[in-house]
Amino acid sequence: MKFIKRTAAVLALSTAMLSGPVQAVPVTVVGTTVSFTFDSALSGLFGVPMVTGDALFFTPTTYKAQSFNGTGFAAASQTFNITVNANPGYQVSAVNLTEDGDYYNIGAGSSVAVGGKLYVRDLASPLTPAASSKIKSSLPLTDMTSLADFETTDWTSHANVAIPAGWGGTDGIVSGVSVTLENLLLANSLSVGGAAFIEKKFAGVAIVTTPVPEPQAYALFIAGLALIGFMGWRKGRIAI
Repeated sequence: MKFIKRTAAVLALSTAMLSGPVQAVPVTVVGTTVSFTFDSALSGLFGVPMVTGDALFFTPTTYKAQSFNGTGFAAASQTFNITVNANPGYQVSAVNLTEDGDYYNIGAGSSVAVGGKLYVRDLASPLTPAASSKIKSSLPLTDMTSLADFETTDWTSHANVAIPAGWGGTDGIVSGVSVTLENLLLANSLSVGGAAFIEKKFAGVAIVTTPVPEPQAYALFIAGLALIGFMGWRKGRIAI
């Protein structure tokens, strides 16, 4: 049944995006311990997302920046928002982003860059400042190639946000967060005959959840602390 729901949601999203002008369609896809809700009209360069486990991922085919023959900077950017709600009995503890793609630089003065930020907000207190993390490439994007011996180089970038203490309202249970991906690709060519190209091929948002302790567990924990305190007090009294 869960697979059917996921397939139906993805098919509905694909139909909405391919039929004429894109209309805003709120779509919810279900993971293992969380659900993801987003506006289909805003996925843009990311393309149609899929879900596996508690990860929402994209495999874009047109997300690229390229500059040729000394034309200077070229950029591609996309911002996308996702609402994440934990299933009953779970809470969100972290949000991790992994992206990858490939690039090439040809000629002096050619360069590429990947950047942006991962923003996470507490749905219980949306006016609280967001927790954020820079999207940074794992390695410098400085490899050079040539037409005579042409090849592209793979790149990977990451961003990670741990849910701050104090989130989750009065009960401290972070049952929902708003996740925003701000993504940028840059290519710069400064010389005639030079070329710079960078492409994003994957972006995956993985949600880390933890079980919410049952009330009985809290009661046992408090009782255990009280017992330890009493035994310590009693031992001190006997020693006196």
